[in-house]
Amino acid sequence: MKLKSAVENLAWPVVQTGRPAELMALQRQFEVSQWWPQEQLCQAQFTQLSALAEHAAKNVPYYYNSLRKAGFRSGKPMNEEIWRRIPILTRAQVRDLGDKLHAKTIPHSFGKTGVATTGGSTGIPVRVIKTSVDSLMWESSYVRELLWHCNDLSGTIVNFNDMIAGKLLPHQRTAHDHGDGVILPNIQTLAGAIWNTGALGLMSYRQPVQKQAEFLLKVKPKHLGIRPTDLRLLLSYFRDHQLRLDSISYVWTLSEIVDESLRGLCRTIFGCDIVHNYTAAEIGYIALQCPSSHEFHVMGETQYVEILNDKGDPCLPGEIGRVIVTPLHNYAMPLLRYEIGDEAELGTACACGRGLPVLKRIVGRLENYILLKSGERRRVEFYHYKLATVEAILEFQLVQKTLDLIVLQLVVSRPLTSEELNLAKGIMSYAFGQYLAIDVTFHESLPRTGSGKLRNFISEVL
Repeated sequence: MKLKSAVENLAWPVVQTGRPAELMALQRQFEVSQWWPQEQLCQAQFTQLSALAEHAAKNVPYYYNSLRKAGFRSGKPMNEEIWRRIPILTRAQVRDLGDKLHAKTIPHSFGKTGVATTGGSTGIPVRVIKTSVDSLMWESSYVRELLWHCNDLSGTIVNFNDMIAGKLLPHQRTAHDHGDGVILPNIQTLAGAIWNTGALGLMSYRQPVQKQAEFLLKVKPKHLGIRPTDLRLLLSYFRDHQLRLDSISYVWTLSEIVDESLRGLCRTIFGCDIVHNYTAAEIGYIALQCPSSHEFHVMGETQYVEILNDKGDPCLPGEIGRVIVTPLHNYAMPLLRYEIGDEAELGTACACGRGLPVLKRIVGRLENYILLKSGERRRVEFYHYKLATVEAILEFQLVQKTLDLIVLQLVVSRPLTSEELNLAKGIMSYAFGQYLAIDVTFHESLPRTGSGKLRNFISEVL
């Protein structure tokens, strides 16, 4: 990708200043550290965790006693034995503890503070104070993702989201919100400050899929940014209307879960693969998709991630466990061993050679459990890949209505044939039939969260 110079008319060598220069300097360090063996990476992480714990013990009321009880002493290095004795911090605690998690003093060099808020898909809203350093680390992973997966930003990019809509001029905002879309001369984000980029097309994800398709066919982008749920609707529309769009080289998805059926549909319709990531507003980038596979590399330079089983012990590769994240650089509101509310499957060492920890897949939310009459909770294991073979099914949502009943709610492009309906019921019966009565219902649309996500499972009994 062609770098943008901060010095006018200086084509080569490129001179960058300010934030772009800071971020590219970090990338040079990341290019080295990503190849470290895990032992070396872990050692560097614990050096930073020691500094973070030292700060928290002196400045954050919640940690005054908890760190001492865990065995941490000021001036002494943190180690894994002490670390694992620090209590897990839940979302509910972050919500309820309030200013007891706020640092009384923050190093001046960390810059200004701001608040990140999220309701996630857990229903538990949290507010996390961050500094300019946290923003720098967030942006560094964003730049890394582009460097890993993209060698050219000169083509047109289209984003179906509202992330920068508030910065548009009034007439642009009107077009963005009312279905005509907006085309700007270049990317209006950090990438546009680092590289010379192509035009940026914007349209609200709330627009009907027909409008989105028409916009894409008009703009013919090389890159597409979209939520997985909206991408499936868009791909189904192109397939059902026999439309072609050969210009797209990269589809970038954010939030939610990307499964193999969606990746396969994207390759069939748009002829390209999906680039996905694992982020959280209160944390930042947790993991990026490997450039060589569909597995995820933990951003070990900015996050310390643990995958723990039900006993609180570290999972082995191939095991599914709770995701526990510690941002390494949040000195305004340290979140030591924060349980984000997700589950993930731990992976083995990656064939690409990077030493960054591997998550084979992000499984989903911790609350994706059915509750039985006996009081037993069982993880929702639903064969949605097979359900995706029914082309008429555009969206689905599982809802446990009672202790006796679970419902598959469907949005379809046409009435299902008896064979397709029996397939859907068979998948439901296989997953839940021994525990619950099943039903299939049809809907014009399914509800989204406030941030636009479609929750694939809802429990009305938990």
